[in-house]
Amino acid sequence: MKKSIIILNLVMAGGGDYALGKKIKDIARSTQAEGVLFTVSSESKSFKIEGEEKFNQGKKMNYRDCVIVVTPYSIKSPVPLASVLADLFFQLGIINCDTVILIDEMDITRDFCSSDRDYKAALSSLGLKNISVHSLGFSKKSLGYLSMPDQEVISIQKSAKQDIIKLLDSYNLSLPEDCALYFAYLSSDTIFTCAQIFIINTLIEDRNTPGNSAYVFVCREEHVIQRLLIKLKGSFLSPPHNDLFSEFHLSSITDESKVINHGYNRGAGNKKIHICITKTLPSTMFKNLTSISKTGMMSGDQSLSDYLSLKKSLPYYDKQPWKEPLIEGLNKRANALGGEELLNKFESMVAGRNPYDGSIAYKLLTPDDVPAPALKNSLLAFNQEVYARKADRQIREILMKYL
Repeated sequence: MKKSIIILNLVMAGGGDYALGKKIKDIARSTQAEGVLFTVSSESKSFKIEGEEKFNQGKKMNYRDCVIVVTPYSIKSPVPLASVLADLFFQLGIINCDTVILIDEMDITRDFCSSDRDYKAALSSLGLKNISVHSLGFSKKSLGYLSMPDQEVISIQKSAKQDIIKLLDSYNLSLPEDCALYFAYLSSDTIFTCAQIFIINTLIEDRNTPGNSAYVFVCREEHVIQRLLIKLKGSFLSPPHNDLFSEFHLSSITDESKVINHGYNRGAGNKKIHICITKTLPSTMFKNLTSISKTGMMSGDQSLSDYLSLKKSLPYYDKQPWKEPLIEGLNKRANALGGEELLNKFESMVAGRNPYDGSIAYKLLTPDDVPAPALKNSLLAFNQEVYARKADRQIREILMKYL
């Protein structure tokens, strides 16, 4: 390869931006080109390196003639991004770079004056001839999602169950064979609604499945856990939802790795359910729980992509307001593949705030919602199509085009 690859990974506080940069780096490494991943805070007004990782090291990096990848680029609006790139060119002595590839996170709502055209106009001032703009996601023009490596998926699926058993043993707990596990990652400010939708709709969907149910919730914001415990306990005291269970137990796990019992409610049903809430889990354990869960609820890009990789199906989704375009793209495909019935099914799997008025969108199932065989078939086709939309190969082809 004559050219090197410079990846500019713009990051905020969450781990999803770092994960995106790492996945793009792994794809870039597969081209055999020499390269470097620079991590830069989205708050920085200049090219100020927070982290640096080189790959395919051989001879000295060719900074004078390179291809630059910026991801996720929409963290910065067009003019500030052009300013950071100009500073990057100055600091590294880049004089022959004519190509910048912009890769964004999954479909998001853009700020005013932040269209693809605005980014191309701002970056053209740097003398760039090739400005390639792309977005991950499931809208018509989007690339898809970045999947986990196949070998990692196989490894997790082989060891997940035993690793979970070991974890439970450390707490003197167990998960009986006939107990279904449901796993959720919640990060929005509507976690109570999302948790309620996930619990009620999965209990209704699986009401004819024998055995009890265990729910594990990971809540990114620690301060909401206590409030969530109180609200969940109060929301299942009366009809129509107290007939979904015979006993409704609540617990949480503290930073000291202690399980704290928060009591239980009695119901009119015949299934015991246990809900355990924690702030965080190690990445490997998070993926293990995803792998062995019957159904999951995810939030953001990283957990959604990992769920698709491990389960080959869409999870329930805790939607942030700026993720409305992601859901709109999936809604269109659901409607095209299965009509109103499949669209209604998918809408029952999504909860979160609307982007403009701040209202909370959700759909509760009722005991009368019995899926027809046709819905099961169209849902299977929908999941297969979404799972197949892997962006890795397309991004590699884009890189190879300019190297």
